[in-house]
Amino acid sequence: MNYARPRRQAGMTLIEVMVSITVGLILLSGVISIFSSNKLAYRLQESTNVLDENARYALNQLQYHLRMGDHWGGVEPSRIRKDATLAALAIASTTCTQSIAVSNVGFFALEGASSSPLSCIPNADYQPNTDVLIVRYAGPDRTPSASIVAGDVYLRTRVGAEAVLFKGSSLASLPSTVYETPEPVYEANWHYMTVIYFIRKCASQDLGTAGVCDAADDTTPTLTRLVLSGTSLVQEDVVAGVEQLQATFGKLSDAAVPKIQYYAASAISATDWPSIVNVQVSMIVRGTEYDVTHTDGRSFKLYGGFDYTPVAADRHYGRKQYNFSVQIRNTTRG
Repeated sequence: MNYARPRRQAGMTLIEVMVSITVGLILLSGVISIFSSNKLAYRLQESTNVLDENARYALNQLQYHLRMGDHWGGVEPSRIRKDATLAALAIASTTCTQSIAVSNVGFFALEGASSSPLSCIPNADYQPNTDVLIVRYAGPDRTPSASIVAGDVYLRTRVGAEAVLFKGSSLASLPSTVYETPEPVYEANWHYMTVIYFIRKCASQDLGTAGVCDAADDTTPTLTRLVLSGTSLVQEDVVAGVEQLQATFGKLSDAAVPKIQYYAASAISATDWPSIVNVQVSMIVRGTEYDVTHTDGRSFKLYGGFDYTPVAADRHYGRKQYNFSVQIRNTTRG
């Protein structure tokens, strides 16, 4: 009887093993390279999407408040007075004067400089050479007398007649009519608003000294606003990544055929601000991702003839310029 002789098992030689490992490593490195490239491309695309979304939100917020500027519930600004108790009001937790926080001038701006142009924005927070926009208005909704908060500021109006600015705690001490006319009148209360937009040097103030940008914090410029809350101006973050804010202001000329002429904030006198009818704003917004493969050394031409070139350390971020125009529509109501 014949039996099949078992075959000998032949293994791989060392050379064959090394060749297999080498080929496998080459293929694996290719896969990793493709994965890394796709991941970087995704992150950069996501950064661009975030940039556009941030810009849209920033524009929406600025445009809303600029359009609300100089709304006084149907009363001309010159017919607004301050209640006696409000006239002596001190603005808490800030070095800004009451004339900045509470005024009947609906719109005002300060030209950017190397240091903060406003005392309640510390130099440590202020992004140099960026403009500051100040908007004041009443509303937008009427406030019933029963809902008035003692510590807040309000405007009490008679449409087409007069108005008085007062602190909520003074409501009971106001005259039965706050206007010159003695006959019964319809009176409405409006929440008084002051909003101050500026560019802050950092996105977070939590790592170093609380409430201020310092060396321990990041260096992401952020669109920020001071909002009157009670009798304090409180900082609110709007959008991180806004590097520049420049504006020019349109005023009707006195020519036979009037046209809008635009000026920088420094060229407008205090008495001319109530005559501003339009604002042109340039804003530079950058992405969130630092891209070592990309260098953006462009110079940007902003409104007012301001030239902006990012510093070398920030040129690896993608950025875009946004220009828009807003009518201060309440100044043109007449």
